[in-house]
Amino acid sequence: MDVPPEIAFRNVDPSDRLKALILEGIEKLEKVHPHLISCRTTVADTTPGRHSGNTYRVQLEMAVPNRTVIVDQSDPEAIEHQDVEQAIRQAFSIARNRLQEVKERSRGEVKTSRLPPHGRVTKLLVDDEGVRYGFLESREGRQIYFHEEALVDLDIEELEVGDEVRYAAAEGEKGPQASTVARLDPSRIGPEAERSIPLSEDGPG
Repeated sequence: MDVPPEIAFRNVDPSDRLKALILEGIEKLEKVHPHLISCRTTVADTTPGRHSGNTYRVQLEMAVPNRTVIVDQSDPEAIEHQDVEQAIRQAFSIARNRLQEVKERSRGEVKTSRLPPHGRVTKLLVDDEGVRYGFLESREGRQIYFHEEALVDLDIEELEVGDEVRYAAAEGEKGPQASTVARLDPSRIGPEAERSIPLSEDGPG
């Protein structure tokens, strides 16, 4: 981690055993997400003043690039425990799951960011004069009009609703309109590619 771990205890004896358990939990977090920047752990007795039957809760605040991940009492999986060590173990178990989700989501975002603008064909239509056109839905949910003349190395008869295509769009008089539409072939791009996605050479089917 870039920042040394922070550990706080509220109404709990800060024993070396508990500190070691927390540091072990942080070490496991770093194995799940190698870009963990910082981790603050707070162990609290939620029933201070009791001589027996005390309950404990652990809060974790973890920083990773562009995100802060928190596990606290608002987490649906978090519950109070009468054993403080069990409370620590459960909090770190939840944290590992959260960091794994964040890491997988980040991978998807990086992969998507390398794709050119793309969307799926939602409508294929013909007007009264026989002019063929259609609509795309972008990843952001925008409906984008395209005319058959905008197709590149592709005939509108080769398209089907649901096909994924790449496009270049501009604002027209009636909203966004694609100036070019071409078949998208993401399978030909490796995970580290930094180039534009080529057109499919195999054609439909």
